[in-house]
Amino acid sequence: MEGSAPPSRLLLILAGAWTQLVGAAYLVLALASLPVAHDLHTGTHSLIASIVAAVAALVCGTLIYRGRLIPLALAAGLDVGFGVGLPRGSSAVGSILRMLPQTDAGTAETLVTVAAIAMFGAAIACVVALPAALKLRAWARGELGRESAQPRVTGVELSPAASTLKGLGPSKVMATQVVRLPGSRGKPFVIIGVAVALIALGVVIISAATSDDQPAKPSTGSGSAIAVKPSDAAVVAIVAPPPVVVIDAAPEPPHVDELVSRFHAALAQAKPDDLALLFDAHAFAFGVEAHEVAEGRAEVVETLRHDIGPPPPGGFEVIARFTQLAHDADVAWIAEELKLGSQTFEVTAIAGLADNAWTIAALHVAVAMPNDTAYRLARDGQLETPDAIPSSHDESDLAKAMRQAFASKPSFVAARSARADAFNFGSAPGERMIGGDGIKKLFGKIRATMRLHDAVKVGPIGAAGGWGAANVEFTDADRDGTQVTQTFRVLAAWVREGNDWRIVQTQFSNPK
Repeated sequence: MEGSAPPSRLLLILAGAWTQLVGAAYLVLALASLPVAHDLHTGTHSLIASIVAAVAALVCGTLIYRGRLIPLALAAGLDVGFGVGLPRGSSAVGSILRMLPQTDAGTAETLVTVAAIAMFGAAIACVVALPAALKLRAWARGELGRESAQPRVTGVELSPAASTLKGLGPSKVMATQVVRLPGSRGKPFVIIGVAVALIALGVVIISAATSDDQPAKPSTGSGSAIAVKPSDAAVVAIVAPPPVVVIDAAPEPPHVDELVSRFHAALAQAKPDDLALLFDAHAFAFGVEAHEVAEGRAEVVETLRHDIGPPPPGGFEVIARFTQLAHDADVAWIAEELKLGSQTFEVTAIAGLADNAWTIAALHVAVAMPNDTAYRLARDGQLETPDAIPSSHDESDLAKAMRQAFASKPSFVAARSARADAFNFGSAPGERMIGGDGIKKLFGKIRATMRLHDAVKVGPIGAAGGWGAANVEFTDADRDGTQVTQTFRVLAAWVREGNDWRIVQTQFSNPK
């Protein structure tokens, strides 16, 4: 009696091949970005997650061909995890994209979006292939049942379903590749593959839900070795490439969020000595009031303490309503909306990394003012004009770039970086924007004219970063057509892109 032909495995083969292709591509990207991530100090936990998940996808893809339900479901989850994780800045490819020229950034983002869609497509293929897997398993059970029901002839060994030749084609699949015989022992690599997939799926979900840009929990050491649970050690040993396991590596520099945590802690008590540890010796700061232009660590600390006022007996409760962090090598830019007791401040800072520690080189503290209030005060001549910035007759490239950028609106738009982590704080409540392209488009549409009010002040940070401070006039028509001029304080963060200086962060404020 001839057995029935197995059902079509076309959907299973498509889902398995697609998942394996996704896993292979993600594995290549993860391995390629390891040295880049190390150089940029972005951490490696998301890359480890990518590597583990990619290997698991390769294993699950093989088992999908055989109609295995658990690997099919895990493959769908892994494909979704890849699709979620790929576009994020902390994904495996994120570190590589930071190295691309700005002219190629748009193309790279488009390719990442297309790849993410393809990964979601692989997950959909796995879901669509589920009925085919169920049909294949029903066929396999029928074949095994038919063979077991046939009478045995002494001395003659029949060819059961389990002895069918192995193969990938629909006509060559054997029933025991789909459903194991009762009492048979599973192959070790199947068990290992499913275990790896389960662990990888959990790691991908956690990695997609968190980011290297979020504040990290304190660790027990500063080395770059990766801590794993004993139960996970065998898996990491299987999939982690040798370059990740560094025993005697030099301590990694602290992430900039460590500086933010120390800043919040120092603000809570507002002690001069604690605040002084956060600032560079030649730090600069804009305070809330029109006359507050501070130079030097001591002046900056006193200005900051004056603006926030004396803390209550138990200290301020410091609440970050908004935080944006970014860095490029040894320069970082920080933007926060901080609530201290009943007060709310808009704060930006530019920090530098030296001697394995971050310190603030320039700070801007302001209280947001509604646009209608600012326009009304400006029309009535009651809007405060900030004190002039003392001219130092600086002729450095950074000072020239600062003067040129704020000479007009078109030159300001041209000076902005198109980086995805660029940021702008406006002077009114809620005016904040992330993304260089969007910021450039926004300022390009503003009808106001822009020009410098007086001198500029700049300071270099590291090899390719810096800050700049200026008073900038915006002239715009009020609702009734009256021309109104406001003089804003502006603190800008700069980085070098090739041979040019580009603005990656600005804060505009109306002084009180």
